[in-house]
Amino acid sequence: MAFIKSIEINQFRGIQRLAISDFSNINLIVGDNNSGKTTFLEAIQLLFAKSQLSSIKNVINQRTLLNPGNNFYTSFIKMFNMEQDKENLEFDIYANTYTGPLEFELRGQEKIIAGEDALQVSKKSVRNRTPYRTAGFTPETVREFVGTIITQNEKKTMEKEIRFTSLDNVFSGVVSKKEVHYIPSFGHLRYDLLQNIVENQEYKKLAIDILRQFDESIKDICYIKADDESYFEAIITERGVVMPFSVYGDGIKKILYILNKMFDATDSILLIDEIETGLHKKYYETLFPVVFALANKLNVQLFIATHSIEAIDAILKYGNYENSNRNTDPIKVITLKKVNENTGSNIVARNVTGKYVYENRKVFEFEVRL
Repeated sequence: MAFIKSIEINQFRGIQRLAISDFSNINLIVGDNNSGKTTFLEAIQLLFAKSQLSSIKNVINQRTLLNPGNNFYTSFIKMFNMEQDKENLEFDIYANTYTGPLEFELRGQEKIIAGEDALQVSKKSVRNRTPYRTAGFTPETVREFVGTIITQNEKKTMEKEIRFTSLDNVFSGVVSKKEVHYIPSFGHLRYDLLQNIVENQEYKKLAIDILRQFDESIKDICYIKADDESYFEAIITERGVVMPFSVYGDGIKKILYILNKMFDATDSILLIDEIETGLHKKYYETLFPVVFALANKLNVQLFIATHSIEAIDAILKYGNYENSNRNTDPIKVITLKKVNENTGSNIVARNVTGKYVYENRKVFEFEVRL
């Protein structure tokens, strides 16, 4: 398991430079809106990305989960910090783990080329390029990026040249076992919520027990075959009524989504963006201890982003600081804040233990997020 001990981020999105060390098993990433929480989670994902454009696109697409038609090229360029020299774009992310160093570096130049030249180098298939020429839709000019992706995973370093244009939007690459998993805030709206749970009876019982905290009438969760031979996710009530997930609220879907991803993330890292989305605050103290206990059992390092003060308080309760005499704290609280510097805006961080925040909660008030 590549347990992250420290990370350094340079020139990535809104971050000019940021270094954070001494992470724990549960790392709470807090801050105001637009303080860099999602950017921080993306940086961790890129550390484990392959040296190919398809890996980068997978990370970018998470921001556009509910609007997948966004132009990849524009989103790609926005990954660079725009305070830097526009002619030489680059960012790098470096981390120390218990199994060795990780690094992801992307550098290159953007230029304007003729539309016809862009079609020659485009990654579009011949069939998809033809309409541009036959219908006279070839743009006069097109933006092109030429650069290099450099990755280091422990002792292995790989370097790959890349070249693509603003006409390109499809990239292929090898799919491999993930060492980091990500839960976007609205991911539960577009995900198979039972794929891991129904195959493991112990895990399924745990999921049902949690769901019953929301609705005592729930007896079972399973796939049901529809009249058109397709399958849909359903809940069986104590009275034997079949209820498709679509009639339930986001809370139940979010819980099952987290449990599924937790199983996927066994012996790796799980990133959760806005854990509070879709969940009513009265269920935090029921769900969070189960999630943290599972993370410990499945050997998962957690990075959880939130700007909910209620979620922060519920997570801190897991530390049991009133009754615990442990030497190491299972929770770290990393507060991100956007500041203006002489060289432009930047993101800074404060890293303290969960116990410190818990004991100074009245002093922190809402400032724990700022």
